[in-house]
Amino acid sequence: MRFAEKNTNKVCYMILPEGIREDLSDELKHLSERYAVSIVELSGVNWNNDLTPWPAEGVFKKAKPFGGKATAFLKKLTEEVIPETEETLGIRDAQRTLFGVSLSGLFAVWSAFNTDAFTNIISLSGSLWYDGFTDWMKGKAPSPQLKKICMLLGEKEKNSKEKRMASVEEQTMAAAEILKTGSQASVTFELVEGTHFSPITPRLEHAFDIVFGTNY
Repeated sequence: MRFAEKNTNKVCYMILPEGIREDLSDELKHLSERYAVSIVELSGVNWNNDLTPWPAEGVFKKAKPFGGKATAFLKKLTEEVIPETEETLGIRDAQRTLFGVSLSGLFAVWSAFNTDAFTNIISLSGSLWYDGFTDWMKGKAPSPQLKKICMLLGEKEKNSKEKRMASVEEQTMAAAEILKTGSQASVTFELVEGTHFSPITPRLEHAFDIVFGTNY
C-alpha cells in the first residue's frame, strides 16, 4: 500500500514495473491527495506470467516465454487481496480502479472482460499487441459495472524494432473501438508524446484527470 486517503471510497490498485516504482513516490502522493483516492500498489507480481492471459513466445532474443496465468492472478486479486485491503482501510462500497502499465496495462484491459470488481480501467502503454488479444476481444462484452476506460499510448511506440510490439498502435486503436462498441463505459484512447511508458509522469497525471477529474 502506498497512500490511504480518509473519507473516500475510491481505491486505485496499481501494478507498476519494478524500475519506476520509487521514482513515482512523490507524484503518487500528490495524486492521492488531489483526487481523494487511496492508492494501493500491488507487489510480488510475476510480470511475464501473472499478467498474460495465455501462453505466448517471449519477445527479443533469449526472452523467456509468457506464462499466461492471468486467470489465477485475477482470482487471487479479487478474492484475497482486495477484500483484505479494503477491510484494513475500512472501505465499504468501494469504487475501484485497476491501473496498469505495459503488460499490466494488458492485464487491466483483459480484466475488464473477466470480473465485475472494477469501476474504472487505466492502461498506459498497454501491451495490446499481445498475440491474438484483439481477436479474443471481438464479440465479448466488458463488465457492465465499468464507468470509465482510459488507454494512453506513446506516439513513438509503433516504431519498435520488434515486429509484434510494432503493431501496438494499430491493435490499441482496434481494442478501443471494440470497447466503445460493446461497453457502457466512457472509453478514452489518446496518443501522447513519447515512447514505451516514457515519460510516465505526464501520462499518469492525464489518466488520473480523465478518470477522477471533473472535466471528463
